[in-house]
Amino acid sequence: MLCPEVWNFPPPKVMTYQKRSESIDSIIKTVKMNHFYKSLVVTLPDNLQVPAYIEESLTEDTDYYKISNCPLTEFLEPVFIDSFVKNGKLHCLSTDRNCITQNCFAITPDGVLTLHIIEFIYQTLGLEGTKRPHNFYEIRIDLKNMKNFIRIKSALNKLETFNFILSWEPNSEDICPSSIAKYFNDRNIQVSVSSVQVETLTPPVTEIPSLKDVELEDMVEWIGMLAHNVDLTDVPSYISTYDQPDSEYALKSTRISVSIVKGMLTPNIIENTCKHIEKYVFSRDLDNYWSSLSIQSYEDSLWQWNTSSPAMFQAHDSSCNIFITNSGENLIYSIGQLKYS
Repeated sequence: MLCPEVWNFPPPKVMTYQKRSESIDSIIKTVKMNHFYKSLVVTLPDNLQVPAYIEESLTEDTDYYKISNCPLTEFLEPVFIDSFVKNGKLHCLSTDRNCITQNCFAITPDGVLTLHIIEFIYQTLGLEGTKRPHNFYEIRIDLKNMKNFIRIKSALNKLETFNFILSWEPNSEDICPSSIAKYFNDRNIQVSVSSVQVETLTPPVTEIPSLKDVELEDMVEWIGMLAHNVDLTDVPSYISTYDQPDSEYALKSTRISVSIVKGMLTPNIIENTCKHIEKYVFSRDLDNYWSSLSIQSYEDSLWQWNTSSPAMFQAHDSSCNIFITNSGENLIYSIGQLKYS
């Protein structure tokens, strides 16, 4: 028999916070604090089919692109900056990278190219940067107001080529977002299009807990179990470590839909979805009614934990869980873990 202490692993250190009585504007501000999200779980109680206008906010004009073996000097081209950086919101993130051991980069809608560079490589570039943990330096280049073009281009020429994903939202509705894919293709750089994938589950439930008397942490865990399609109706034949939350004010319904959305999700997509869900929630007369969005970050991305901390590349796992209620008392529960401290 194994000694019980062998399996007595300590839980990972996590950072959590929750906010109550939040307005939609405040929620959107929290979402827009970061730019790179890879999945979204939308939970709609007392519903077996997602309303069309909510589904459209997740699937309409939400394609993104994968670029392969591209030199970073492509972002310095005046035509690229004038056409895409200055005339739309560009989200761009290096992929297939571990930011603890490899160089990474990101471009955010403010037009800033952020480089996350290993120290010994940084010392060969001749660019100014900021020291970061794990022997890395961060270099920020404002593409909209770039100075010392020749020196910057010479430095970026020393770096390897990158694979990355990008999404571009043009300022004008008359311009097609796929123009940016054509730009790279015309320059003989490999481009492939990807679409946001949506899977909707209708798991069986015996009751739907209410936010009125259930802790946020327990609600988030319960929604996670539903998203993994765990059957919570059968009584297990063994002692389980998970207990479904009991709620005295449970919603009088046993129907629920859970939509799992995967892809490159920009803050604008999530903002539109939040507004559509708020509209839907206020149309429901069910007592204590709520709907939720659970957003997951890319693990090796530029990330900011709160307004008082700087955004930097960190190996992390973070989710933001938003609950929208028909009483207008919206809630946020965020939880995150640094993979390397």
